[in-house]
Amino acid sequence: MNQLTRGTLLAVVLAASACSDSTGGDTTRPPADVTVLRLAATAPPLCADSAGAYFRKDPNGQDQEIALVFPEGGGSCAGSTEDFLRLKLKPLSLQRWPDSTLFANGDSVFIWVKWVGSDSILFDLEPSGLIFDPANPAELKLEYGEASDDLNHDDRVDGEDSTIEQRLDVWRQEKPGDPFVRVGTAKAEDSKEIEARLNGFSRYAIAY
Repeated sequence: MNQLTRGTLLAVVLAASACSDSTGGDTTRPPADVTVLRLAATAPPLCADSAGAYFRKDPNGQDQEIALVFPEGGGSCAGSTEDFLRLKLKPLSLQRWPDSTLFANGDSVFIWVKWVGSDSILFDLEPSGLIFDPANPAELKLEYGEASDDLNHDDRVDGEDSTIEQRLDVWRQEKPGDPFVRVGTAKAEDSKEIEARLNGFSRYAIAY
């Protein structure tokens, strides 16, 4: 999908689903009814399983990002890499601290992400309870290029795997054992990535 088409898709889908991200959703399921996508056995080790940085509310600032990445093409982390997770905040994304206090211009907070899925595409985003401005939400991009083409791991690649790929979405879980809530997203299957806008932090997974 070219950048213009993909950008248009993202804008349309996310605008339509702005109210079904980190504070709601049109589908809620118990954990037993959600299958989290797994990485292929051949996936390379992550360069790091967590990342963090201070993010600042600044009307005159720039977008800020953190990412978890794989080495690309069997190389090393010192060379080219491919994204597994990328989180981006806009200069005015930060709205409220976990205690509901409003962020003032110039306030900053340490944000970190951690892969907690063992062989699954599941992440913790912290600090829990952080709230973002609905007009300037956090943007989360997850990539599943290192997942097996055999998405259901039944030892064959067939039409069922294609059907599963069409059903993939980002799902939110407040804490282990809680129900999963489907998040409004845009997906580009040719580049194997899913993007979502978030109003807050919890656990996020690619699942079906």
